[in-house]
Parts: sequence; structure tokens; C-alpha cells
Amino acid sequence: MIEDNKIMGNTNGIILVAGAEGNIIRHNTVVGNPPVQISTTFPAADGADIKNGAAPGTNTIADNVCLTAVNAPCPAVDQHGPRKKDKSDKNDW
Repeated sequence: MIEDNKIMGNTNGIILVAGAEGNIIRHNTVVGNPPVQISTTFPAADGADIKNGAAPGTNTIADNVCLTAVNAPCPAVDQHGPRKKDKSDKNDW
């Protein structure tokens, strides 16, 4: 489980490789991966905030805040920022 983290300024944020199953990735703020400055020496190292290389439906990826994603939901970040936890929320936090 990867939950309630702030992941920023890496070549990649969260990566699920092929064969990964049963993971829960939720309630994370994952932005700026890759950082603004990217190496011109290794341009093929194109990063993303969340990269999902696993088979569809084998992991739970939900309610994250990110800017870029590959095969994963990535809702738009708005002026209000990430959603705050609320005890009245019926989601399983």
C-alpha cells in the first residue's frame, strides 16, 4: 500500500511494473516527476508522476493528485489543491 504521501522531484513518481498485483495506491500527491529540469544527456528517460505497467484491474489506483500518468487515473489539479480528509466521507481511508 502506498498511501498519504507527497512524492515530488524524481525521475518518476510511482511505478508499477508488469506483474505487480494487489497493490493499493491512494490519497497521494504526486507532482513534478520528472522535475522541471530534465537531462539532455538521457532524453529517453521520460518520467511521469504515476506509471502503471501492470495488467488493467490488478491494482487499485484511486484518489491521487497528479499531473502526468501512464495507464492510471490522473485527475486535473485545480486551484483548491488536493482533497482533504473528512470524517463524514464514506470512503475507506
